[in-house]
Amino acid sequence: MPTLTDISLSFPERGEKTAIIHRTGVRRFVYSFARLYELSLKVNSLLACYGIEKGDRVLLWGPNGPMWACAFWGCVARGAIIVPVDFMAGRERAETIARLTEAKLVMQSRFKPERITGLQSLMIEELEDILAGVETLAMISGNAADDIAQIVYTSGTTGNPKGVVLTHGNLMANLIQVNRHIPVVNRDFVFLSLLPLSHMFEQMGGFLTPMYQGAAIVYLRTLKPSAITEAIREEDIYAVIAVPRLLQLLRAGIERKFAEHRLEGLFRRLIRLGGGLSPTARKLLFYPVRKQFGRHFTLFVSGGAALAADDFRFWNSMGFVVIEGYGLTECSPVLTANTMESRIAGSVGKALPGVAIRIGQNEVLTKGENIFPGYYRDRKATEEVFTEDCWFRTGDLGELDGEGNLYIRGRLKELIVTGAGINVYPDELENILSGIAGVREACVIGMDRGSGEEVHAVIIPDGSARPVEEIIAEANGKLDVLQQITGFSVWPEADFPKTTTLKVRKFQVKETLAKGRTVSSDTSTDPFINLISGVTGVAAGDVREDSLLVSDLGLTSIARLELVSTLEREFRLDLDESVIDRNTRVSDLRKMVAERKKVEAGGRQRFWTNKPFFGLIRRLVDGVFHMPLVRAFMDLDVSGLDRLAGARPPVMFISNHLSYLDYAAIMFSLPSKWRNNTATAAWEEFFFRSQASLPMKIWKRFTFEYGTMVLNLFPLPQTGAVRHAIRFMGKLADMERNILLFPEGERSRSGALLPFRKGLGLMVKELRIPVVPIHISGIEKVMPPGTAWPKRGRVAVSFGEPLFFTKETPDEIVERARRAIEDLAKS
Repeated sequence: MPTLTDISLSFPERGEKTAIIHRTGVRRFVYSFARLYELSLKVNSLLACYGIEKGDRVLLWGPNGPMWACAFWGCVARGAIIVPVDFMAGRERAETIARLTEAKLVMQSRFKPERITGLQSLMIEELEDILAGVETLAMISGNAADDIAQIVYTSGTTGNPKGVVLTHGNLMANLIQVNRHIPVVNRDFVFLSLLPLSHMFEQMGGFLTPMYQGAAIVYLRTLKPSAITEAIREEDIYAVIAVPRLLQLLRAGIERKFAEHRLEGLFRRLIRLGGGLSPTARKLLFYPVRKQFGRHFTLFVSGGAALAADDFRFWNSMGFVVIEGYGLTECSPVLTANTMESRIAGSVGKALPGVAIRIGQNEVLTKGENIFPGYYRDRKATEEVFTEDCWFRTGDLGELDGEGNLYIRGRLKELIVTGAGINVYPDELENILSGIAGVREACVIGMDRGSGEEVHAVIIPDGSARPVEEIIAEANGKLDVLQQITGFSVWPEADFPKTTTLKVRKFQVKETLAKGRTVSSDTSTDPFINLISGVTGVAAGDVREDSLLVSDLGLTSIARLELVSTLEREFRLDLDESVIDRNTRVSDLRKMVAERKKVEAGGRQRFWTNKPFFGLIRRLVDGVFHMPLVRAFMDLDVSGLDRLAGARPPVMFISNHLSYLDYAAIMFSLPSKWRNNTATAAWEEFFFRSQASLPMKIWKRFTFEYGTMVLNLFPLPQTGAVRHAIRFMGKLADMERNILLFPEGERSRSGALLPFRKGLGLMVKELRIPVVPIHISGIEKVMPPGTAWPKRGRVAVSFGEPLFFTKETPDEIVERARRAIEDLAKS
């Protein structure tokens, strides 16, 4: 039987075909299959340096991305056993898994504030830079079907996670089964990866399948709504592996847009109409919605939890294909799925080829080559999940219809048995509650009151202030009298505790309600407060709800960007630094997060000025006007240009700042191939000062228009939100455009180098481009501060060696860059 090694051995023949696209929110990095293969062999070599041998365990505790993929395939090459850990898991869980598996190496993330210590470790974000100095090491060909490929710890919705052993044979069997059952994926597909790669549903459907077929995968650094929709629109996505909650969030976003235009009634009628039309007619009717998903969008694959029939009908009515599947980690993980040709609302489809399904005492039982051999070093737990005739007990309640379609009724452990002996399936009640006005989210649990379980609903209201009693009454009106909700609670926090696939951890909900907890004021257990504390450096105990972020907690402009970026990453929402001003309190920010409002301000950057037409205009104006003018007033003495010989765009030029003419001196010191390919950052507040007089505003507006179109300037704010400017610079870098920046932020009146703005370090870190230092002198005599017209003089422009940054912190980048310009001044 083939192994995972065979997949990686197919990479070289795919050559420069795109394998992975990584969208960081600032840059877009593309990795070919050839590059992925090369990096994987380098990881193999690196693992050898760490003493990793075949069968050793390597812990992967990092976010989705190209380096996670390289680490995975490098472990396959080495014959090491991969232990993927949910990136959102805390250090305690990761340390426990590392201890239980006796991991010899931990690949973890610099984005985690708490990290594993005491073991060999490296940062996954630094892996590519580390590999630059590592030789490749040939593949290990000794992997056999029975060899362990991974140990995957379950997400723990029941509070008792176990290590699932998956062999190369298990994974390859399921991979072949999935692709035979849904033979739609080909090398042209582009997958958008949203779920963690530590979860087998995403790993099988959104990682191994595209790697097997030669398709591409898009990874996002932040999973905020705007990043997802932007990626779907710009990357020509074909498929998304999703959980029901994600489909619900996307649905809510579509409905909200229609509601904003007061068209919700019309939209509901069109949805009902669409259900009775042909697929082609549905696509035409909902073309305005569908075009937001791109021209090649083919399907959603839903799994990880039951998809409500109403959600299925919503997407189906618009002509979207939603294939629902079912499985467990122990099954590698897929057992059943609908197909492109046959999709039944409420059903998880038929068994995959080679998978056997039967129902025993209402429980779904299964057999197949994809079923795991057992739990890691836990014989008792393994014996408990297999019947005497070796069928795996899934723990799920289900039914099969006459055609073999499977219907899941819920988890056996979550089945509620009332005092009257009636079985109540929580999933069914939760689907009803989620469709009732006033409910943002709900879960149903069994509360034992001593005489059987009570059907208890836990509600998170949507902020409409509708009485919960009314919500429960409406829900009970739709339920059989024997299944009605007999008790309820309002959940005291903004969200339920969840797994990374957004399933509610009901055992934690029960524990919380049993303790009678309310919203905690203990900041040590409040992730929101801890997050603010980590960014500002203020002790968590000193962060109060009425604290002003700027004046009380000392939030700087760069820290503001870091705080917003971290909030987006942790809570998956859209914000902008501009929402935080001097009057913003912790409680205000918490409310924005709880309400999940999309707040994003627009920038003043103009990307269209980088189109070829404007490049031609600039070359003409330079030749006719700018160059003669510069030569009339400056004798340029240029040195160090030879240092650019080995550099390739994009780079960031940084210079000291003495005069308004610095830009002209530097630009006309550069060869034309560099000058015509460089955009320059200019102080945004210079153009848009609100207190300026009307004539001055007109003049400033003219200079803005002239500067952006004829000089290729772009505004960079120094006091407001900088995110749009950084993203703009990222787009420039993606197009291999260079950037000129004056990191002092203002002209030096004395000629001495002023302190550099801290934002330089963040920009370089995000852009991942070399920095070329420049020192300019003499220009302060050509046009001294306060003068209106220049006079002739000699100007010296000196270019330094390009600086390359890898693991440096933003502060270290700033310091090294400043020192480089100081050294040029002395030379």
